[in-house]
Amino acid sequence: MLATLENSIRVRPISSELSILGNCDGSARVKQGNSSVLVGIWGPIEVKQSKEDPEKCVIETTVKAATGQGSPLDKMYEEALNQTCEQIVITSAHPRTCIQVIVQIESEDGAIVAVMKNALCLALMDAGIPMRSMFAGVSCVQQENGELLWDPTADEEEESTAKYTFVYENSKNNAIYVHCTGESTIEQYMLALQKSRQVAMEVFGFYRESFEKLLRKDVKFQMLLPPIIKGEIIDEPE
Repeated sequence: MLATLENSIRVRPISSELSILGNCDGSARVKQGNSSVLVGIWGPIEVKQSKEDPEKCVIETTVKAATGQGSPLDKMYEEALNQTCEQIVITSAHPRTCIQVIVQIESEDGAIVAVMKNALCLALMDAGIPMRSMFAGVSCVQQENGELLWDPTADEEEESTAKYTFVYENSKNNAIYVHCTGESTIEQYMLALQKSRQVAMEVFGFYRESFEKLLRKDVKFQMLLPPIIKGEIIDEPE
């Protein structure tokens, strides 16, 4: 569970379940407030010759809405997730293969892109997919009075004048994805960008706790998890 970082930054409780799907190589469910996302990873697996890339693996992402009925938003979500995968996954490690990512939105109550990104990161780690770093999604809205509110609910998003979603990688703590809608000043944007880094650092700590709990429950991960938890890909910058 994430605590409040400071008076101006509210973060809803966050929880995770790892390795919960038996028919895939890695999986994770992340619940953040009343938003819940389940991600399954298959791969590296064979890919059709028409899609084969001799220099890297192909990443295919599918997002399924909670209602079961697709919408144009699903395509936007898929592009956002695929963009992050292309930046983070070391695709050259498995050329001429495919990594399939299926994202099921179970319930949606705000900050859904950030929740999807966090579930995706945990699922990729659970599958043992080589990555350049961890990444964490953070959502923020600007209220009518100009104040910023982190990790908003759907109602708070609806009432906001601007919405931000940031994704940070933890090797240099840089933003690798930014999506903004609405009207905002440069000062408000820079404040949101700076403060959201604090939330991302807490999410990285949450990832470690999630895998430490899995390690204690399942002995078979003892050979795998220490390099992931303590290795270069997720060490925080000095």
